[in-house]
Amino acid sequence: MKKNLAFISMICLLLSGHKAYAQADGEIRIPAAGEKTLLHSGWYARRANEIRIDGNRLSASPFVADGWMAAKVPGTVLTTLLENGVFPAPEFSMNNNLIPDIYDVGRDFYTFWFVRPFRVEAWTPEQQIWLNFRGINYRADIFLNGKRLNTVTHEGMFLRKSFPVTPYLKAGEDNLLAVIVYPPDYPGSPNGGQGGDGEIARNVTMQFTPGWDWIQPVRDRNTGIWDEVSITATGAVRVQHPYVVTKVAGVRQPEGDQKDATVRISAEVENTSDAVQKGVLTCETAGRRLTLPLTLAPHEKRPVAFRELTVANPRLWWPNGIGRQELYDLRITFEAADGAVSDSRQLRYGIREITTGTSPDTGGRIFYVNGQPVFITGGNYIASEWLLRLSPERYRAEVRFHAEMNVRMIRVWGGALLERPEFYDACDEFGLLVFQDLWVSGDCNGAWEDAMKLDSRERRREYPDDHDLFLASVEDQVRMIRNHPSLCLWCGGNEWPPAEDIDRRLRCEVFPRLDPERLYVSYSTDTVLIGRNKTGVGDGPYGIQEPEWFFERHHPAFNPEAGSVGSPEVESMRMMMTESELAQVPRTGRTGGAAWRYHRDLGYGDQLERYGEVTDIETYCKYAQAVNYDQYRSFMEGWASRMWEWYTGILIWKTQNPWTALRGQMYDYFLDVNASLYGTKKGCEPLHPSYNRVSGQVELLNTGLGKHAVRVKAQVCDRSGAVCWEREADASISPASVERLFEVPVPEQVEGAWFLKLTLSEDGRELTDNIYWLTTVEKDYSALTELPPSMPEVRVSLEKSGDDYAGTVRMEADGHISFFNRIKVFDRQTGRRILPVHYSDNYVTLMPGDRKEIRLEFSSSLPKERIEIAIDSWTAARRVF
Repeated sequence: MKKNLAFISMICLLLSGHKAYAQADGEIRIPAAGEKTLLHSGWYARRANEIRIDGNRLSASPFVADGWMAAKVPGTVLTTLLENGVFPAPEFSMNNNLIPDIYDVGRDFYTFWFVRPFRVEAWTPEQQIWLNFRGINYRADIFLNGKRLNTVTHEGMFLRKSFPVTPYLKAGEDNLLAVIVYPPDYPGSPNGGQGGDGEIARNVTMQFTPGWDWIQPVRDRNTGIWDEVSITATGAVRVQHPYVVTKVAGVRQPEGDQKDATVRISAEVENTSDAVQKGVLTCETAGRRLTLPLTLAPHEKRPVAFRELTVANPRLWWPNGIGRQELYDLRITFEAADGAVSDSRQLRYGIREITTGTSPDTGGRIFYVNGQPVFITGGNYIASEWLLRLSPERYRAEVRFHAEMNVRMIRVWGGALLERPEFYDACDEFGLLVFQDLWVSGDCNGAWEDAMKLDSRERRREYPDDHDLFLASVEDQVRMIRNHPSLCLWCGGNEWPPAEDIDRRLRCEVFPRLDPERLYVSYSTDTVLIGRNKTGVGDGPYGIQEPEWFFERHHPAFNPEAGSVGSPEVESMRMMMTESELAQVPRTGRTGGAAWRYHRDLGYGDQLERYGEVTDIETYCKYAQAVNYDQYRSFMEGWASRMWEWYTGILIWKTQNPWTALRGQMYDYFLDVNASLYGTKKGCEPLHPSYNRVSGQVELLNTGLGKHAVRVKAQVCDRSGAVCWEREADASISPASVERLFEVPVPEQVEGAWFLKLTLSEDGRELTDNIYWLTTVEKDYSALTELPPSMPEVRVSLEKSGDDYAGTVRMEADGHISFFNRIKVFDRQTGRRILPVHYSDNYVTLMPGDRKEIRLEFSSSLPKERIEIAIDSWTAARRVF
């Protein structure tokens, strides 16, 4: 159905009459070899059908800003319109319905020119200047000073492009770069299906943009110059696509001296000139310098390899929670015969070796790092931000959150995108293995019959329309990220393989040639990965479960996605909906209001009401956090309880949302954490005392590589904090194993909620505790709202260095239980939250006499006196420090 024509006409008028006030930057610096100058400011945009001349004439004409708007680059057409106030923020309420969808208004509505006027400093005669695009969605033609740079129209979201521009640049004069960007050829209908009507998958682009069951449609399908634009300079010889392979023989330990490792280094060199070029290719890494004399014929391009390097006593890279993430710097440089540096490439890599095998017990995939089997815990990652407002800082915060959850793997889901290099940099730093999908999904690519889809299942299995473009995009992106030690495996698609010929060429040609050291599986639920599957279901479920459910047997052995709830804190809820919308909270037997459904509320069944009546948004969020914590702690403990016996790995669906959704997240769109993160963190402790909700036993879970002799203490307490029963046991536990210790009796003298505290000590030092709230009355935790008031002693210290804050919150309980203390950070003057904040723990429960120290880190330009630390608790009013 077409949108209201009057409304569309009004929007067109707003755009055509827009005045631009942003000014282009000053003179662009020509960078040295191996460096780059980013072109991320000074851009302007305008709808293409308002420009009556072609790109050659446009880019050759003096630029006048009238009628143009300041553009967001990197960014999309929609983010440019949002930053210019044309539309309201689509994350809030149901504002997204106020933005025209490309399916209704046509592709021309979101086809835009992006121009960048600039001046450039002079360069030397030996220099070749390059203009580089790291991502344009979807088609584009690129013009500079009256010259079309691309001889074939660019197509595809994921292909990088680099153009020699030396002949067309004018030093010290006005230059104009003009790019016309066209939306995907088949934007598809946002009809409520997964990926809408599926037509989006005919393109080589991200599939979730017409909508999914966790997100509303992206109205322009993320059309734009969405990733980095840069200027680089080289001499006659370019160095491209460096490739590092490390080999770590045998079974290693994270600590102590190491036997030798080997490093194999190669690259591609290209002579861009008409003359023979001679020189030396050098590689510097690990305190060594390798050289390779080369002679290149005119326009010759070829791969070259250095001799194998042996590294003595190497500093090994390990996954999160197992060992350190050691990284090495590497630089490859081509020096011409006269000693001048023609080109240089730098990267960081880790010395590690990942191999895989099949569990003889379950058939599930086992991943070995440096010879050691790693029990995989992790989460599914959709995209950092739904409108591709990406940044290294946001990537780093998100990946750090995953490390703080104690998980070891992030799956980059196939309906979105291959993330930018800065994401994988963060994974390298924090030790998160990456399970990398390609751009295929069962929903859009024909895994099953679907009445919401336009084409038949058979036709969808042949998507995308251009198989060569898909393969070329894969080759380019593999070269972009293959040196990251965090990259663990490649996967052809989510729940379904790519088209048969694409899958065959990936398996037999592309990965054996470009990345032979990593596993490739055709799809995420392939039995090669998940193991023997007796149920016919390869992943899931996706809704809230009883805590006991996680301790019962389920297939598959390696589950690539199983998910649950994850509603955020009340402050975030108020940034998602109006107060009247928030008042329509879901209750047992009744869904929330229209805005709740619009933000894809998953629902908690009756689990919130087990704590008390849900009367408003405050009680909703309060109870939701308790359920979140218990749900995900049980989730991770249940799987680890049957480590190797039933399971080899589990990935949560999902750990984050790229927009303001109300399901499956450890932290929300605004980067505020919720209790799901800390329940996961607790359940994934590498050495962890656990309570099996089915057997009633205390178990000791060791997912690390160390052998430990420990003492486990269990205490059953009533709601006053009095100890009703306790027991201690010494235990020895081997690496990556489970020990079942003793049963815990249910206290008959307690009616309703009671507490179980498990404490783990080694060599007389307490390592961790784990506090459960349980009940003798089935599914009734309402007595927790009647706990006696408790006011722990709190001491806060905070230090600032530049814009970086680090602090501690020390809490000591009084004679009562202090239940579920949530620490938050605010601007004291405005009351706004400071985000993101990284806490060593949160949602902390203290038994009488307990002491806790919570560390926190965040960045803010605010002075110290403006920082406010608040503590919310079930057993005390908010306290502010």
